[in-house]
Amino acid sequence: MMRRLALLPLGLLLAYLAVVPLILLGLASLKPEGFLDDEGWTFDNWRAVYLGPQLWPMLGNTLVFALGSTAAALLLGTLLAWLVERTDLPGRGLVRVMIILPLATPPLLLAIAWVLLLSPRTGFFNFALMGALGLDRAPFDIFSMGGMVFVETMVLLPSVYLMLAPAFRNMDPNLEHAAFVSGASVWTVVTRIVLPLLRPAILAAAVFMLIVCLVVFDVPGTIGMPVRIFVVSSLVYIWAAESPTGLPLYGRIAALAVLFVVVLLALALVYQLLSLQGQRFATISGKGYRPRPMPLGRWRWAAFAGVWTYFFLATIAPLAVLLVTSLLPFQTRITWEVLDRLTLDHHLAFLGNPRLLTAVRNTAIIALVSASLVALLSLLVSWAVVRSRAPGRRIIDLLAFLPLGIPGVMIGVGLITVYLTFTWIPIYGTIWILVVAYVTTFLAYGTRTTNGVLVQLHRDIEEAASVAGAGYWTVLRRIVLPLALPAVIAVWVWVFAHAARELSTALMLHGRHNTVISTLMWNFWSGGDGPRAAAVGVWLMLALFLLVGLWQLLVRRQERA
Repeated sequence: MMRRLALLPLGLLLAYLAVVPLILLGLASLKPEGFLDDEGWTFDNWRAVYLGPQLWPMLGNTLVFALGSTAAALLLGTLLAWLVERTDLPGRGLVRVMIILPLATPPLLLAIAWVLLLSPRTGFFNFALMGALGLDRAPFDIFSMGGMVFVETMVLLPSVYLMLAPAFRNMDPNLEHAAFVSGASVWTVVTRIVLPLLRPAILAAAVFMLIVCLVVFDVPGTIGMPVRIFVVSSLVYIWAAESPTGLPLYGRIAALAVLFVVVLLALALVYQLLSLQGQRFATISGKGYRPRPMPLGRWRWAAFAGVWTYFFLATIAPLAVLLVTSLLPFQTRITWEVLDRLTLDHHLAFLGNPRLLTAVRNTAIIALVSASLVALLSLLVSWAVVRSRAPGRRIIDLLAFLPLGIPGVMIGVGLITVYLTFTWIPIYGTIWILVVAYVTTFLAYGTRTTNGVLVQLHRDIEEAASVAGAGYWTVLRRIVLPLALPAVIAVWVWVFAHAARELSTALMLHGRHNTVISTLMWNFWSGGDGPRAAAVGVWLMLALFLLVGLWQLLVRRQERA
């Protein structure tokens, strides 16, 4: 009974966060200008969206971009998680940091960096290859669908690793050892034991990454928009910020949001049907659990070199080109000649500008509060969904998952509608509306991660504690939380880093009193001031590098303990 009563306030909170904005968006789609106080009702916005010439090309681009990025990130992320957590890869502690550090690179900055590296007109790598190979034209063009997929894959890989690493780490190696003793090859063990056991976590990562790619804005906005390769998020941004009429087309945005709610519900249903049998994959059950690495043999150093290649593409090259660009007096192609004109002016301006320092403070507060709330709510939601037998637990899981399929720009429009209607909640135009937006959006990631870990914790552990007299909250605090702590910490770090760098929602909710670092960088870059954007970005990346490094130190201390 206590568990059922605990579900009620949790369900009401999730419904307020996820459902209320969608209901108001649906109503706004039937208003002439998309505002609830408009007079009259109309289907003009629906006709303009679903009968207009932009819909089908945009949907095709969105599908290609999402499927390509998801497939590449899932394949490489699964391989990296297996190498680090289940094999004798050299220097696994260092490699783990190398994989996670790119999380500190905001997608906007990574896209800007690869524009600077692979632009057909000014890209550093293109001109270096043209000079070295005697080519007449640039061999690579970042302003393409392939370029968008490549950069988004680099963006997603740390998140895929974070989602899958706890599941790989918690899997009982006795199963693999028994297979090897029976004569099974490495390929047989991976395909017949490892992957089937990890199917819930892999499916969760696949569904999550697919939906993220369907709604992401940073990379398509930076790379695709200049050459008119529009996906749903970039088209919504055009309607909101650069519409031909000069006024935001909130009605059209609301009408388009309905399609993505339907797609999300379908994906959520598939996910839940596939994960119903997750209890079959519980492999942590008590004594006998001893992690042992799988030997790679002659492939050890080849795998290590592959990890270094990823680290170079995701961190070293982007950070280097951004650092050099931030030292240029104006945006230009990087050559040996311009290195004589390097200056610290942009960095000094960043450190001495009160407006920039206010943005830093706002970003830190928003990221800290959002990460803490998401980590706490994720554990509570997963505990209710995975362990409770109360009716309605699947609805709670769906409510936590629901906002993931709505682009950040749409979430922003939904919250504008909510808090211009509910004026008795005075958070419109403040940093707290961004906290609400990020908790709503990032809770889906948190619950997917903690769900996958709690599925692997066998009920025998909790039942033994209950028989010994432990109560409901004692079991949660003394048993479940310590076992799930690596996943909870991973959720906190992931949300903090993403909240500190999130752009699409922040652009829609941007006001005079809630400026954050990401909106400043976007304004600098879109305004043609690349060096100032790079200077701000370098300081943000250094701060996030420090956070990720401290987190890895804590993880290693916990592992040694």
